[in-house]
Amino acid sequence: MREALRETTAIRLHDQREAAGHALLGPVHDWVARHIARPHPDLGRKGAVCPFVPPALRLDLVRFALAEPAVRDEDDLYAAALALKEHWSAMEPVSGRHAADRTIVLVLPGVPTRTLIRVHDRAKPLYVAAGMMLGEFFPGHPGPGLRNPAFRPLHSDVPLLVARAMVPNDLPFLAEEKYPPALRAEFLAAFLRHQPAAAAATRERAERELARALAGH
Repeated sequence: MREALRETTAIRLHDQREAAGHALLGPVHDWVARHIARPHPDLGRKGAVCPFVPPALRLDLVRFALAEPAVRDEDDLYAAALALKEHWSAMEPVSGRHAADRTIVLVLPGVPTRTLIRVHDRAKPLYVAAGMMLGEFFPGHPGPGLRNPAFRPLHSDVPLLVARAMVPNDLPFLAEEKYPPALRAEFLAAFLRHQPAAAAATRERAERELARALAGH
């Protein structure tokens, strides 16, 4: 059953041109374009920090958003996270080859890290169940890179929540041991449901991980 949005909190989307000239969104737009969409010497592999961002930018399928009114507490932020999900689901194109390139970056100036983490953890199961991913970025984020544990790809100067499509490369993030087995099982079942075209080896790994999670491991 879909959770009702809190009426006091909405989000407003801005396209890339608008975001580039906005006092709050401009620095985040530049960070996405100049850091996330480009290679980094500490990444541990070739290509952009996030390989899916460059085509999304070229296709003008990245939006930047602010909560209106500004987030005051955890309930406000959770309502904004639900609104973010709804906006992403309605964003064009909703089908076709470029539907997976849609991305919305919700910029959350001044939101405490602990609040961002709690809301991310509350909202992520709803996103994953719908075939989406909810990313969290904040100053000093300790999450390591997949290829180089010393690299910190989730650090950003401003707290952010990012809505995007689930892709086959997300399997390692959904199978992390930090999640309790029951939640991991939910994530992995959703992955298998929403990624039928993933490579056979990827789906086999997901099935093995799901079996482990269902067994309580």
